[in-house]
Order: sequence, then structure tokens, then C-alpha cells
Amino acid sequence: MTHKIKLLLVEDEEALGEIIKESLETRGFLVSYCQDGVQGWERFRSEKPDVCILDVMMPLKDGFTLAEEIRKVDE
Repeated sequence: MTHKIKLLLVEDEEALGEIIKESLETRGFLVSYCQDGVQGWERFRSEKPDVCILDVMMPLKDGFTLAEEIRKVDE
């Protein structure tokens, strides 16, 4: 059995996020998609993804801030 990579995608533009999500899923990734940095942080803590793809400019919490928070707990 092959291990599927768990990926967190945080993108506030819904149409683009859905396209990226579907593209990654067709390549075998398990994608968890959310639309803002606050939701992304909650999802990161609950799901512990292997990889994170973060948009930089998002409402509530930008991608740079989210990346810093993730790095503090997952070095």
C-alpha cells in the first residue's frame, strides 16, 4: 500500500483553490483546502499535513504569518 501525501492548501480565491485542489488530487495527494489563514492554522493543527501550500495575500491571516506560526511548532 502506498502512503498518500497529506497536503494543506490555503487559498482565498475559491475558483483557483478548487482548480489547484482537483489537480493535486488527480496526482494522488490527499488535499485539505481552506480559504483563509485562520482556518488554515486550525486545519494544520488538527490534520498535521506533510506539505503546506499557502497563498501570501489572504484575509484574516496572511500566508507569511501562517508560515511563521507553522514553523514555530513544526521545525
